[in-house]
Amino acid sequence: MRKIIFIGQSGEEAVYYNTRTKEALVANKSALLNTEGARKTNKAIIPLILLFALFGGGVGLAIFSFTSPFRLNEKMIPIILLAIFLVFVGSIYMLEKALYKNVRSTVLANEEQFKAAVNGNLFWEGFSDKKATLGKIFFFSFVILVLLFCLGIVSLFGIPGMFIPYYNHEWFDLSLLFSPVAGILPAVVVIALFQNNPIRWMLAVQKYEQGKVIFREEKDYNHE
Repeated sequence: MRKIIFIGQSGEEAVYYNTRTKEALVANKSALLNTEGARKTNKAIIPLILLFALFGGGVGLAIFSFTSPFRLNEKMIPIILLAIFLVFVGSIYMLEKALYKNVRSTVLANEEQFKAAVNGNLFWEGFSDKKATLGKIFFFSFVILVLLFCLGIVSLFGIPGMFIPYYNHEWFDLSLLFSPVAGILPAVVVIALFQNNPIRWMLAVQKYEQGKVIFREEKDYNHE
């Protein structure tokens, strides 16, 4: 598991928590990171994903359509698999750059920066109180279990079933252009487990509420 986890954004800086040393850390944020404006930007995420998937799947299908007009065939499957893989890797890569681009250049954060990052995090969406309670930890644990279950269903039945029309040489359908969207669910699972785990985030906030997080002020005081 990742030693340093992302906590949130404080102004123009990204705030982190070192799970081993219990230190609050801060670094310059990536240009891709905009937690404060994310509530507005989130409305554009789904259309962008669909356009990305449409481009990835559409290019491959268009190439083969010239050789076998309007009929699906097995030769198209590698292109679709590649498009799914690109959506999967691209989603993870973009979030990695957004959250952890400057993580190796961190310095100790002060309490105000950490508090601002915690209060502005989107994990609080849907909760009236901003407290790291056991109920919230159980809730996010349940969400991750549901995601893992859905991933298993999609992997065993959804993706294999997606290719049946190709083997049956069925007529082309516009909905097939969105097949690469199947790469989104695996990406979400990886992100929830390893990049932006809500359970580990809640546990870090719990440490903060218990006064167990080390800030720059405390380090400076101890050195004096």
